[in-house]
Amino acid sequence: MDALMVETVGQPIIKGKRPIPTPSEGEVLIKVTVVGLNPYEHRVRDWGLYVEGRLPVVLGNDIAGTITSVGPNTPSHLKPGTHVFGQTNYLKRSNDQSGLQEYALLDAYTVAPVPSNLSDDDGASLVCNFITPFWAIFGADGLALPFPFEDEDEDKKAIEYGAQTIVVVGAGSNCGKYAVQICALAGFGRIIVTADAARSGNELRSYGATHVVDRHAGAEDVARQIRALVGDGLVYAFDAVNVDHTLGLSLLSDSRKGTLACIVPRMAELGDVGEKREGYEDRFVQGQSHNQPELGAKVWKWLPVWMEQGKVKSTGCGDVIEGLDVERVNKVLDDYRDGRQPPKQVHVHL
Repeated sequence: MDALMVETVGQPIIKGKRPIPTPSEGEVLIKVTVVGLNPYEHRVRDWGLYVEGRLPVVLGNDIAGTITSVGPNTPSHLKPGTHVFGQTNYLKRSNDQSGLQEYALLDAYTVAPVPSNLSDDDGASLVCNFITPFWAIFGADGLALPFPFEDEDEDKKAIEYGAQTIVVVGAGSNCGKYAVQICALAGFGRIIVTADAARSGNELRSYGATHVVDRHAGAEDVARQIRALVGDGLVYAFDAVNVDHTLGLSLLSDSRKGTLACIVPRMAELGDVGEKREGYEDRFVQGQSHNQPELGAKVWKWLPVWMEQGKVKSTGCGDVIEGLDVERVNKVLDDYRDGRQPPKQVHVHL
């Protein structure tokens, strides 16, 4: 089968050939129909992120498709012919679990049927863009907050989210938009976001943002506006886009220990973040369902339900690339590399 892969870090991806894999226990084989392209793919290509000496590496984590066969001990609702979407398991370090190829394997517990009222594009748009901020806010390596699942015992719902405030920096990005929806789903009382207010403000409010601060005001004015809202009480913040974590950290309380969860590693020297007399934490999070399997299984059980109920809304896709067009895919990754983020996720249709 055809596949798009990184052969040399820092060079354009190439098209190559791979064998069609066979599903093992707890896996499904899907005929790929849609793959979403994310900044993650450019980081693998250009930085060698998670490559760790295993070139060539096939790209593509946000996958939708049709199940063609299943391995032993696979849940009965996942059967051949079912349209599904799911997240690849990079912990297996296998190109079989990658999307930019004709067929791919996925672990059954991080796969869900595409709701009947939605499309494969809707499913593919959610995968990493939803899981990554969910893990940043509710995963053990991020803010580590308990998510109030509807089937959870009341005594486990330890936090009164209606009394809590969270700031989402970079809310106009794909991950940022889903972060707002996730915070609204949890019931945060105030969800303060930074974004291009003219372009994304109304959309973010429709997802649950209570305050939208225009990022074009400049870092100092953005910080001043948010400080006017939160005072010295902010302990939870999430940055969806920045290599410089100064803004997010500066918003945290100076008198209480706060945490900033980020999905882009810090690659810039910090500026003035304030006194922070009780300290702070700056946590980089990998948005991977498989590094917390119990939470992963729970989220993938509920995600299609939330989608069908309209509690989680697909942000959709923008441009569509037909087929494994290596030149056009490289162009999208070049745009991510050079800071030209597309307004919506670009999808590859197979």
